[in-house]
Amino acid sequence: MYAYVQPLVKDESHKSFEKEYLRVKNVLFGLLDSPVKYTQHIGGTRHFNYETEPILDVLVGVDNLHDITALDEKRLNYAGFYRLHHSYKKKVMMARFNNFNELKQEVRLHIIQLNTPLFEQYQNVDKVLSQDNEISQLFSKKKQDILKHVQTIRMYENQKQNLFEKIHKQLS
Repeated sequence: MYAYVQPLVKDESHKSFEKEYLRVKNVLFGLLDSPVKYTQHIGGTRHFNYETEPILDVLVGVDNLHDITALDEKRLNYAGFYRLHHSYKKKVMMARFNNFNELKQEVRLHIIQLNTPLFEQYQNVDKVLSQDNEISQLFSKKKQDILKHVQTIRMYENQKQNLFEKIHKQLS
């Protein structure tokens, strides 16, 4: 996998993330015996309130996280999505890559069980980052600070997840 954070973008000038989200949504709901019950385009590519990686993030809701096992092994692989093996808490992460040489992430699926605190955290933080300009600017500044101090995408994603958790706690 591409080990570094991709250059941040400020707008949708290079790609239509909304159109790509609709394509991904159709794939997820169109899979045979799909356990997918909900999808939502989340993150900076949905609203561009702050600079963001050029990666489409999709929140995927399932009734039970165990339902994803058979789905990710076969059907999502055929659709071009592959599981990211990292110690994620109570979620499954899958990505579609630009090619098998560079392995830059183009789309990330954040697969989480519906009606859980983590699912609600994703929705609440995304809502506040898309609607509250002050919080989104603070988030942008913190992301820039993280980028100055990390070397790999894994370190960046871990720090960003901590930032999401901190924002969520402030909202509660």
